[in-house]
Amino acid sequence: MKYFLFVSVLFLSSCGNIAGLNLDKYPDPNATKDDFTYCYGYGCSKNMRLGFNSFQWASITKIFEKPSKDANEERIKIGQAIALMEKYTGVLAGTEKDLPKAPIQRKTYQELDCIDETVNTTKYLSFLKNAGLLKFHDVGKPVFKGMVLNGVYPHNSATVMVIETGEVYVIDSYIYENGAQPNIRGLDSWLKYRVDELDKAQRLNRL
Repeated sequence: MKYFLFVSVLFLSSCGNIAGLNLDKYPDPNATKDDFTYCYGYGCSKNMRLGFNSFQWASITKIFEKPSKDANEERIKIGQAIALMEKYTGVLAGTEKDLPKAPIQRKTYQELDCIDETVNTTKYLSFLKNAGLLKFHDVGKPVFKGMVLNGVYPHNSATVMVIETGEVYVIDSYIYENGAQPNIRGLDSWLKYRVDELDKAQRLNRL
């Protein structure tokens, strides 16, 4: 009975949601790059209104100044832009020291879990798309993996979809510290491997 209660609490307090993260639970219908709700504190338990000023937005758009030749090059720029957005919002919200991933025991409200990261990153991607900066991608729906009972920690992430092929790529900001470029890879790889397993998986695939 104690084990069941422990697992239940762990699951409910983690980044899991069987159907994937429902963004309707974190509404911000009028969000723009100038005025949006920023989530932090685990599960969007804390939030504040933020916006990118003209200098910040100009530095973000400069990343896309040279047109991308293909979707792969555009995803590299997406990663750079998301990292820069995180740096700006981290300073504004006091979350600039957010650590990689999210300890089960939250130390301060200035930390983010994967729910916070997914909500925020999906908004950042929509700002890029609405500004006409994304030519090869649309903003995708959040994706989910993991169940405590199968040994994989529940985890959500934001995504983009390649317009021409429909391929889904995960934009995972949760794995690294604030302001670092997110882990970007195909959905199949993300579902199958943790980031620390990628080198091993690549070696096995070459055999």
